[in-house]
Amino acid sequence: MSKPLIYVALSQGVLHELEFASYLPQLEALADVQIWEGAGNASQQALTAACASAQVLITGWGVPFLDQLNSWTLDNSPLRLVMHSAGTVKQLVPVDSITRGLQVSRANDSLAESVAEFTVGAIIMARRNAFAAANRYRHGQPLLAITSQRELKGSTVGIIGASAIGRRVMQLLQPFGVTILLADPYATPAIASAHNATLTDLDTLLRQSHIVSLHAPVTEQTIGMLGAAQFAAMQDGALFVNTARARLIDSDALLSELQTGRINALIDVTEPHEPLPVDSPFFQLENCVVLPHMAAVTRDARLRQSQIVVDEITRFLTNQPLHYAVDTERWDVMA
Repeated sequence: MSKPLIYVALSQGVLHELEFASYLPQLEALADVQIWEGAGNASQQALTAACASAQVLITGWGVPFLDQLNSWTLDNSPLRLVMHSAGTVKQLVPVDSITRGLQVSRANDSLAESVAEFTVGAIIMARRNAFAAANRYRHGQPLLAITSQRELKGSTVGIIGASAIGRRVMQLLQPFGVTILLADPYATPAIASAHNATLTDLDTLLRQSHIVSLHAPVTEQTIGMLGAAQFAAMQDGALFVNTARARLIDSDALLSELQTGRINALIDVTEPHEPLPVDSPFFQLENCVVLPHMAAVTRDARLRQSQIVVDEITRFLTNQPLHYAVDTERWDVMA
């Protein structure tokens, strides 16, 4: 009996980052593995062929939307699992194919773990004004006023979005003696209570928090959710942290508020340009730290991604339930 076929649609660059070669023996023990060898990610022609011949398709960053799955059924294609080695699958898989029985899984948990750790570390450093202090020290400038350097302990931290990352951030904050506020229209009081948080509305969170950390998914309802009114509602001296997506905020409104010097920000994502041009006014602000979308970029995260991919495919091929399956129930509210 022939082995099932796994098709790997990843670019050589992504495969290198994932150190995927060291994980191949685990897959090859269960299936035949075919890897795209062209430039960049797999072409549409290669993806069409894969959907017509493979039982498992491994995708990742940059793989184009799988139009081929718009007509997918259990009868016209052997494909049974799309295993995404990264986070969101909304820009990859048509939700109707899941409704029709295609299994989809992703390695989002690995990225969420990395981003959550980064976020808490960034909050601590930005709350201490460590980035500005380092820049001043390097250029022989006067030290910052001690009143601008605060501890995390005793702070009120507002978490916008009880996403996979948002929940992990709340968990990591537990030992620091903070008060946690949570704003998420889909979260329940039980979810908030489980994370020692108080569920509240967005306006209250913005007014009462010393630190506001954004973790909402990108949906039609959340794009541009933070604008001039929301940033103006934040306390004097408050810190805004965005390790989610720049589309969630009005960047011009944030810039205008930062230029007053009233609040501080640490942003790991930018819009409409990423990276920002070197002459961006954001770089001219001492009260704003701009980082190069690095919250999930660690070797550890990449290795976890590969392990999740291998483990999920192993579970699928041995008829076990998937641990990270994407269903339609939360499709509209997930990243």
